[in-house]
Parts: sequence; structure tokens; C-alpha cells
Amino acid sequence: MYDVIVIGGGLSGGLPAAAYLQKAGLQVLLLEANAELGTFCCTHETWPQTLDSPHVGVSFAGNSPVIADLELEKYGFNFKVSPVVLGTTYRDGTNALICQDPERTRQNFSQHSVRDGERMFEIQTRVHETMVEYNQLSSFSPHPDPSKIDRIYEICAYAMGYSVEEMSNMTGPELCERTFESDACRQILMTPVAFWEHGAPFARGQGAFGTTFALYYTTGVAIGGNEAQVDALTACFLEHGGTIWTSCTVDEIFVENGRTTGVRLSDRSLYPNLVIESRKGVISNAGVPETRRMVTPSILEAADPLLAGRMKEWKMSLRGSHVTSWLLDRKLDWKSSDFDPLINDAILVYRAFDSWEGTKQYMVDMLGNDTRKASGHLLEFTYYAPVDPTAISPDGEVILRAEECFPYPLHGLGGPEAWDGPIRHELLANRNKMMTELVRDWNDSVLDQYDWTPLDNWRLNRAAKFGQVVGGDFSEDQWILGRMPYRMPIKGLYMSNGVWPVGLSWMAAGYNAAQVVAEDAGVRDQTWWNSKPYEWYSQNLDRLLTPLGIDSEAFAEGAR
Repeated sequence: MYDVIVIGGGLSGGLPAAAYLQKAGLQVLLLEANAELGTFCCTHETWPQTLDSPHVGVSFAGNSPVIADLELEKYGFNFKVSPVVLGTTYRDGTNALICQDPERTRQNFSQHSVRDGERMFEIQTRVHETMVEYNQLSSFSPHPDPSKIDRIYEICAYAMGYSVEEMSNMTGPELCERTFESDACRQILMTPVAFWEHGAPFARGQGAFGTTFALYYTTGVAIGGNEAQVDALTACFLEHGGTIWTSCTVDEIFVENGRTTGVRLSDRSLYPNLVIESRKGVISNAGVPETRRMVTPSILEAADPLLAGRMKEWKMSLRGSHVTSWLLDRKLDWKSSDFDPLINDAILVYRAFDSWEGTKQYMVDMLGNDTRKASGHLLEFTYYAPVDPTAISPDGEVILRAEECFPYPLHGLGGPEAWDGPIRHELLANRNKMMTELVRDWNDSVLDQYDWTPLDNWRLNRAAKFGQVVGGDFSEDQWILGRMPYRMPIKGLYMSNGVWPVGLSWMAAGYNAAQVVAEDAGVRDQTWWNSKPYEWYSQNLDRLLTPLGIDSEAFAEGAR
């Protein structure tokens, strides 16, 4: 018997929840179906003496209070950042960069439009001013919570320079069109949203606010690969007395008299058919479809028919991830570095369309499941070498990772099983062709390549149904108030997957799940559990930043 059982040791939800609750004094058992924790935050040598983190290419941990609360640096987590938060590169030889320093962002944007440079400087200054409050309310608060929505909207409207009413009547593309006059500056705001992680871009209100959310990210990399973040959380959990069982799949979550009482492992687990009891509750990080299966649909329907219906129809097929890693024999040299050389020091870069109209057409093609038309238009690159010297081989070989989002079903292209056929090679060929136009000497520099399709991702992790790695589509009806509640209608049952916010490496889902369990268990009042999101990042930026850094003391003062 344990106080809390956590099903699934993912970086975004299960593992941080377990670590917080164990440190708070509860006895926690963490069950993982795979052989190791953090399935989608692995780091390995795909090629000898180079490090690749194929599924979590960049870490958003800088947003999080978890690093400070759980003292992750003490357990080996060494976080580094670039002067560039994110960038976009274009086939016309230009780029757009959002930098740590708003003044440096203004310089880049002004090359496209002086007006856009001034506008972005004002926006980014207001974002820094509201960074802590926004992250507390939107990302590190357990939703659905209608009481916080109005203030979240007010912060976003203030940052963008509009009224809440104006924002509520704009789509994402409309917001970009009204805010900037150059295509490049419009596109850099739209690229994270076009990755379908913040909401439906064409939905009025949701699209505009979702576009603004993307400005509140930080980006970085763990030295030695992003799996170091998993290792640090694991070490913290174990040091405080936690228990981990891997290769343990849960077949059933027991509910008796309206209360969750424990779980039964499957006959394929390390301990076949074992029944484990819980005193305080069970946290499911296994995703909505798997949770529905484990609890039994009839029990969910009796507890909350509306929620049970949403779980049954939970949408996960829009955003499958197709990831490529390339082994290069030299450092990356973007052709657009002639426009602004700082792009070669960026760890997160998007290939973002050829026109503003092309941006909008891409999102239409995604909604229409037109995979071939969407191919090659939006690529998310992560490049570790500028900040992590351990990612570079002794011979100077480096890894470049690229992710494209595609609808999983492949309607009209042979169905989902076609992911194992020629289409993956066709998409990869398109990608390589595009790279010759973005990177100098691309064909001469590529030594090898490897790719993972949405079907591969689902095989790797049963929670990633249809290759969906962020807990379900962020469609109009699956947004903030339409996500799964952290505290389910069955007493003692909690969720940390399929929730708001998106399940990323900032560990917000796990942090929020731990909050509600700790409150219910009476252990939330901890002297160490009081850090605010983003504060650790702003206070330590000078040592986190690579040598090309900014005046971080002034930056931190501005954030305060």
C-alpha cells in the first residue's frame, strides 16, 4: 500500500508530480510501462560520440518553478540558453529573431520594418513585465479554473497593446496582420501556433490569445542532453524515499463506493496481476484514452456523463510528429546568417513558409489532412551545439533535429499504415530538398539521417495515441476549460495528461497535479514549495547564457 500511485513516468506530468509529493512527505509509487522513465525525453548516441534528444529537442524548463523547488541543479541538471529565444529562417535569405534582449529583437525586426521593430520592442518589454504573473495564472495553476481566465486575457491584451474585446474578436492570423506589416515578423509569431500547441489559430479569441501565449516561453538545453532533466527529477524522487517500478503496465484502476482505491497490474508486467492499494489517490499520466480504459467507461459515466462523453470522443489525430535527426560533419551555417549572424547561435529555429498567404494556407491544409501540400512548409529545428559542447563529437560532428506535424490518418494516402511505407521516405526527401535552400553546403555536410513517424511514436509510448505527443489536439473544444480536470469527478483520481497547459518539458502538468493532490492530502503547506515560475530563470540568466550574452543584470531587474 502507498499513499499515492502515479501511472506513467513522463517528464511533463508523472515524474514531477511524484517528486513533489514524495518530497512533501507522502509515500509514492511511480509505475512506468516502459523500461525507463521519460520515454519522450531520451538522449542517446544515435551516432557514436554525438548526443541527440530526438523527441524533446529544446527544454522549456526556464519557465518552471520546479528547478528551484526541487533543487534540480543539486541533482545534476545544468541548464544553458542562447541569446536567441526562437528564430525563423526563410528561403529569401532573411530571418527573424526573438532574442533575450528586447533591444536586440528590435534590431532584427527593424531590418524588415522599422515600425515592426518598435512594435515588437514594446510588446516584448510588456511580456517581460508580466512574465511571472502570466505563467502563474495560465501555466502553473490547475485548470479548468474560470476564475483566472479574465486576468489571463487582460495580461495578453496588455502585452499586445489591444483591449480584451479587440483580442476576443481576432483570429491568430488577424492579430499578426494588425500588429505587424512585414511577412517575416508576422510569421515568427504564428509558427508556434501553427504547431497546434496553444489552440485553434482560426478561432476568434482563442487564436489571438493562443498566439500571444507563445511569447511567454523560455528556451534552453540541458548539458549532456535533455534526458539530464529526467535524471535529476528521478534522483530527487529516490533521495526522498520514492519507489519506481518500470515494465509495469496498469490494467485497471479500482473504484469502490465512489473512491479510487488502487490499481491492478497487467499479466505482462514485472509483477503480473499484482493489486496495489492507495490511501490518498491515483494520478494518471497515461493519457485520456488509456485512463478511460483503466477506470472502466461505465464508472466514469456514472460520475460525470458529460466528461465521460468528452473522454470517449477525445481528439488526438490532428498533430502527429514526424521527426528527423541528421548527422552533420560541421557546424550549422544558415544561409540567412548573412542577414543576421546571430541565427547561427540559436537552438530553436523554424523554417516558416515563403509568404504570409502561404502561412494561412498551411494551416488550412493541416485541417484538411492534405499531408503532401503541408510537407516542408513548417519545420521546427533544434540544434544543441551552440550551448552544449558535449553534443559535439571530437571530430566536430553535430546533430540537427527537425520536427514536422502531420495529421495521423493519412486519408487518401493509404491510411495510417502507410506511415511504414514510401510516404515517410517521400516526406524526408522533401525535407532534404528544402534544407539545401536553407543551409550552406547541406548535401556535402550530411553524413547520415534517421526519422521517427507518428506511428513509431505511438509504438514507443501507448499514451501517445496516433503519434500525438502533447496529450490531445488543442482544438476549439479542447482548449483551456475544455481540457481534462486535474481533479477528476471520482474521489482520489487525478490527471496529469490531456490537461492544460500543453505537456512540455516545463513540467507544468506534473506541478499542477501535485498541487491538487497535496491540497487534498493536507501536505501542500511546505516551506520549500514556494518558488514562482520564471524567477529562477531571470535571476540566473547571466550564468545560464552562452558567452554572446546580454546585460542579464538589467534584464533580471526589468523582470522583477
